[in-house]
Amino acid sequence: MPGFPDTGHAASIAYNELRVGWRKVRDRSLAQLLAYALVTLMMVVFTAAATWLAHLGGQAYVDDPDAAGELVGLVPAAVAVFTLTMTAYLTALQLGDIDVRDGYLTTVPARDVVGGLLAAGYLRVTGFFAAPLLVAGAGFAVGAGAPLAFLSVAVAVLALTATTYLVGFPLGAAVAYLLGQSEFVDRYKTALGAAAFLAYLALLFTNNLYEVAQPAVEAAQASPLAWYTDLALLPVPGADASALRAVVVLAGSVVVAVVAVLASVRVSERRWYDDSAHAEVRATDSASSGRLDGVLGRRTAWVARKSWLRARRAPLKLVYVTYPAFVLFAPIQGSIEAGRVTASLPATVTLYAAWATGALFTLNPLGDEGAVLPVTVTSGVSGRQFVGGLVAASTLVGTPVALVLAVALGVLGPLSPVAVGCLVVAGAVLPALASTVAAGVGTAFPKYEATNITRSREAVVPSLWAFGIYTIVFLVTAGLATGLQSPTVADALADLLGVSAAAVNVGGLVVGLALAGAAAAIAARTAVEAFDDYTSDG
Repeated sequence: MPGFPDTGHAASIAYNELRVGWRKVRDRSLAQLLAYALVTLMMVVFTAAATWLAHLGGQAYVDDPDAAGELVGLVPAAVAVFTLTMTAYLTALQLGDIDVRDGYLTTVPARDVVGGLLAAGYLRVTGFFAAPLLVAGAGFAVGAGAPLAFLSVAVAVLALTATTYLVGFPLGAAVAYLLGQSEFVDRYKTALGAAAFLAYLALLFTNNLYEVAQPAVEAAQASPLAWYTDLALLPVPGADASALRAVVVLAGSVVVAVVAVLASVRVSERRWYDDSAHAEVRATDSASSGRLDGVLGRRTAWVARKSWLRARRAPLKLVYVTYPAFVLFAPIQGSIEAGRVTASLPATVTLYAAWATGALFTLNPLGDEGAVLPVTVTSGVSGRQFVGGLVAASTLVGTPVALVLAVALGVLGPLSPVAVGCLVVAGAVLPALASTVAAGVGTAFPKYEATNITRSREAVVPSLWAFGIYTIVFLVTAGLATGLQSPTVADALADLLGVSAAAVNVGGLVVGLALAGAAAAIAARTAVEAFDDYTSDG
């Protein structure tokens, strides 16, 4: 069929993708292997529990099909929504592209590369739940006293997951392509991705995820997707299953799968061969380069732009910035439940925004240079210009965010005018101090080796030592500047010291900024000397 992948080439590409992925899993650290073992154990427990529940469900369905029919009919709808959503998300993020794409595209047609990605991606996306569903299907067949039901359930599961996966793939690829055409998205995709991830976690931890997914599940129940239930229940005695609907949904799966594969090829070709958004971004960057050079100086601005360009090309290397975001869940959840901004939220968010600013580009200055470090240190850039460029790269991105959050949450929260003013000052000053502290800690504890970020993506990220020491130093110093703006903390300390809450607010700001400033001064000298010493030793 024209435009359809060659099965031989696609199978070879899929096999190579899976083999490379397995090698990366095998070569990971002991801690990561233990994490995989824990996930595997959880999947075994989940499979056992699902099988037992399916066994009970089979018994209940035979005893009373009407009572258990609604629950049984919910399964294909939930599986379809989950498969389609996860496929689209993962395809837009990573499954829709390949590391050595240029090498493949010069040897085989793009459609064959897409075929390989489809085959390998299906095993990755559905392997975590299709296999447990098949085992649970056996439990349902035994409970229903219909051994042949295992075969019909297996066919229904594989047809349903394959069809929704193949529909989700071109949707995810189309989303990635459309977002790539936006100059704004291409420029700020790292921040947008982090915001989307935090929004998902917020829904998860506030127990609102099901409310968001419920309309989609209900729509799936009312669509022909519900006919997969007829396919699964055909051999079950007394089941109200239509053979006609079962045949139609199976034939429809084949037709939809073919159309979806062709759509995947078309969208992927358009995505891979169209670079208009990047061209627009490059043109805009060229226009703004002169202004940045005039403010920072040519070499300092060059370092800042280089940091932004690396983040734009490999945004996943900054994913570690979101790791401590769990500290926001409690105050955010408390504010949601209370219907207002609670006392702890403004200070916590402002402090996290400042911490994240420092962690963006300055927590591994030497390691981020990688193989070009000898070139960088011999390019004529001084240590002061190098560190200044990194600090500017982080500060220019993070300070506006921290300042806006401090103003908005401070005004909306139950803070006094003095506390709001102090919090705004902290939001304006702390990001620059955090970036400088991070630069000093990062040069003292560099990391040059790449770490696996996802199944097929490696990136050089800060060392655990740098991450931990920077976090502790910054929280101990800057934490005073924000933490003492919380009314609860300020009032308690004011009663203890016998002073006013306003005095505690101002005193906390002054002491916190002074300590953070002292740490930043030491860190700046350390970072500059580390870069200059590397130059002189190289």
